[in-house]
Formats: sequence, structure tokens, C-alpha cells
Amino acid sequence: GDCPICLETIKHVNYRTISRLFCCGGFICRQCSDLKIDTKKILIKCPLCRENIPHSYDYEEIRSMVLGHSNKGKAWAQTQIGMWYLGEESGSNFFAFDEEKGLQFLKQAADQRDSDALLEMALAYSEKTLKWDESKYMYYLKEAADLGHPGAQRMLGLAYESSNDEKTRLHYITLAASQGDAVACYTLGAYFMCVECGLTKSLILAKHYSKMSLEEDEEGQPLSAYNFSIALYRLGLNRYEEIMEIPGHSPIPKALFWARKALTVKTNDHVTELISMVENEA
Repeated sequence: GDCPICLETIKHVNYRTISRLFCCGGFICRQCSDLKIDTKKILIKCPLCRENIPHSYDYEEIRSMVLGHSNKGKAWAQTQIGMWYLGEESGSNFFAFDEEKGLQFLKQAADQRDSDALLEMALAYSEKTLKWDESKYMYYLKEAADLGHPGAQRMLGLAYESSNDEKTRLHYITLAASQGDAVACYTLGAYFMCVECGLTKSLILAKHYSKMSLEEDEEGQPLSAYNFSIALYRLGLNRYEEIMEIPGHSPIPKALFWARKALTVKTNDHVTELISMVENEA
């Protein structure tokens, strides 16, 4: 569907790409939703049905709206209610915790091939709420991944790490990274850095995907910061023939910044060694 605000086409509709409008069940793209938050502009009227949009703390009104959509068989609403019953997304404000009801709603939505519900069912079978079942875990994960869910694509790709199927692993990691999944971007950058999955070593692509990971989740990706710093430093050595003191072009300040950023999140001997090496070039 298309976002009614910016008119951009949303190829894969899931929690990462849209913000749901509970009044009519429509949605706007995540970029427009985030922009409204950043500029402190609040949507008062729905851009689709023109009804008043409830405040986030109007729990009773929101619950009533979502229940109405669920009773009409809307998969997204069934997914939302299922997650509330399982205590996710401030679920305690809407329903008392009930694992059986939560899974029942998620299963109904998954049967309609809702990608968010399919991922939640996969997580349920990973011992989150149900007994571990590898076949069902992989089934639901693949269904969600093939519907374009980036989280499922990344998890499915990582699930193939224990096998020798590098081609499938790389396929799903690349799909997730192309949608901006921070962990997938870090993983793909590391593959290019360390020559995994049959890829040719590329500092440029390692830098590119590490940077993408940091743009999505700067604080939560210390390994991306570390890889980004290494790539900057080594590319600088190659580009300037190991002359690093070129005013305005030296990669040292940026490389040091990201190496120290990685160190503030997680202490690591490799990071400390990198900082020392870069500082010696300064």
C-alpha cells in the first residue's frame, strides 16, 4: 500500500515499516510517523478516515477499536491483541496476561499470513512460550521471511549458521540488511570484513554495512562501531599510501571516534588495541 501522507509505496507491511491507525485500521509509513514525533507534531485527525486519533494513553478506546477490527477478522488486529495478552507492547494496560489467549489470537493471524504474527509464532516455538520445536520454528520463520519481514529474514539467515548452506544464509541476511535491519547490516559487514559465505574481502562494503547498522542503532551495535573504525583506518592506509596526516582528509579522527564509541559500550581487548594503533598514527 501507499502512505497517505508522503504517498511512498510500502512494499512490505510490518511493524518496522508502518505505524498503525487504530481508528480505521489503515497505516502511515514509519518515516512519516517518526517525523511527526521528531517535530513534536501530533496527528489529531486520521489522514484516511478523518476520525479523531486516540491518545496513546486512551487504553480503553484503543482496546475497543482494535477489538472491533479483530472481530471483523483483521489479521493485524488479532496480532496486536495476541501480543497484548502475552504482555508485549504495554499489554498490561489492555489485557491481563493470558498465554493461551495470546497464542490463540496470534495463530489466527498467522493463518492469514500476517508476517508479524508468523514471526511471533516462530518465537513462541523457540521456547519463548512453548516447548522448543525446530520444525515449527523454521516453518513460521521462513513464512514470515518470505513475506518480507526483516527480523524474520535476519533470524532465518542466522539459523543457517550451524549448517553448511552458506548461500541461503547469505541470501536472507542480505534481504534483511537491504531493509535496514541493524543486526543484519552488522553481520553482512562482518562477512565482507572476514571473508565469509564465499564473499570477496571488501573494506568498502564492510564500511558501508557497518555504517548502515550504526545509522539504525548507534548505541546497540558496538561491534559495528569497531568494524567501521577498522575499515576507515585500513581504507585510509590504502588510499593515502600510509600517509595519514593529510589535513582535512585523514581518517584518524573518525576512526578514533568510532573505536572509542565501541569501547564505551563494551570493553574489549581488540578495541583497546585498535585505539592504541590509531592513536600512534595521530
